[in-house]
Amino acid sequence: MRPLTIVAMAAAAVALSHPVEAAPPSIARHTCTNGLEVLVVESHANPTFTVEIAVKNGAMTEPVELNGLSHLYEHMFFKANAAIPSQEAYLARGRELGLSWDGTTNTERVNYFFSTTSDHFADAMTFMRDSITSPLFDAKELERERVVVTGEIDRNEASPQHHLGHEIEKRLWFKYPSRKDPLGDRATVLRATQATMRLIQQRYYVPNNSVLVVTGDVTAKAVFDLADQLYSGWRRAADPFIANPLVTHPPLPKSNVVVVEQPVQSYTGSIHWQGPSTVGSEIPATYAADLLSYATAETSSKFQKHLVESGACVSTQLNYLTQVNGGEIWIVFEASAERIDRCVGAVIAELQLMRAPDYLSDEELVNAGRSAEYQLIRDREKPSALSGAMTFWWTSAGLDYYLGYVDNVKKVDRAAIARYLDTYVIGRPFVFGSMVSPSMKKQGFDKAHFAKLAGAQP
Repeated sequence: MRPLTIVAMAAAAVALSHPVEAAPPSIARHTCTNGLEVLVVESHANPTFTVEIAVKNGAMTEPVELNGLSHLYEHMFFKANAAIPSQEAYLARGRELGLSWDGTTNTERVNYFFSTTSDHFADAMTFMRDSITSPLFDAKELERERVVVTGEIDRNEASPQHHLGHEIEKRLWFKYPSRKDPLGDRATVLRATQATMRLIQQRYYVPNNSVLVVTGDVTAKAVFDLADQLYSGWRRAADPFIANPLVTHPPLPKSNVVVVEQPVQSYTGSIHWQGPSTVGSEIPATYAADLLSYATAETSSKFQKHLVESGACVSTQLNYLTQVNGGEIWIVFEASAERIDRCVGAVIAELQLMRAPDYLSDEELVNAGRSAEYQLIRDREKPSALSGAMTFWWTSAGLDYYLGYVDNVKKVDRAAIARYLDTYVIGRPFVFGSMVSPSMKKQGFDKAHFAKLAGAQP
């Protein structure tokens, strides 16, 4: 699951009053001869469609010397290519087609999408083909984008939350931290050349490591026929993860505490664990992780009552991020300066309570499953949202996981939740992070203090 948003947290309340039973979207599937997988969801309510392509790339593929290049590549995607000779021509053609577009770089996925009206179907599909298969990596454009990307890094570093998260991730994934940092390293980005861009392209931007998703006012047959035609010249390559396998993140050997000092008014804390991945025997725990996250987001849950309604914390949230190369679990909580100890103590105590058989009622289990279902329904409201959800699941779990997701989440019972907590959370090494102001630090809220509260070595 992706981290819960405010909308997702409200889904449980909606599910209580409006039970839903929704089948997965009807996905038509096709594989081109070069290995490119093509997925289509038809929706003819509006004369619009989205074409998206995603690549299994991102931070998980980046040793230190490549950290940030997937992100830089994303920026270079919307530039000149073999069919469109300059950035100006690229933008002009996008305006002609009425395109809205964007791209993102995450830990395990880089994706790009174009949305427009369905009368531009063939031209927009061709525009995508040219962008993905024949980028020029013009030297002047590359020089400009290096500055843009490092500017993004600067903006993130201006955020107090970034510093806390960055320090936590470095400790949680201690052996290969670059593999969990999609933003990237400034020095690596500034050293990037056309040759390094070609390295990323030749290694990962190959059809058999990519998925093409088209959603909206289209027909599957038209998409499949055009994809076969447009991508016939995009040559299959060796599986990039044979020559460059993903790393195996070693288990966290002991708990860690990190304190970040920033000019903040309130206290933010979080506890992070290495969680289950979407691989083999770990898969069932991913469903339990999601169900528990949805259940604890409900304002009537014991979790929220004990931690927020009691006045101990201002807010709190339990999250799990679905990943193939190391999932992550975390609880984040906020407190006023005078209630730091009370909030932290309540969170630590709650971890033990969550293991109890009566922590979640039968009704809460049912409604948590409905909340998960409701969130997937929301993803289908717009073609662009649906295509993004599909590529997220395709890269980090697989399409079959996505199609069976709701049924498997609804099957989770108390025993499965207990196994999940025992395996990944309770009594397991963690990274405890705190963000405090200088005045809080002077009052004694330092590393030793939080280590004592959390029961970890300073």
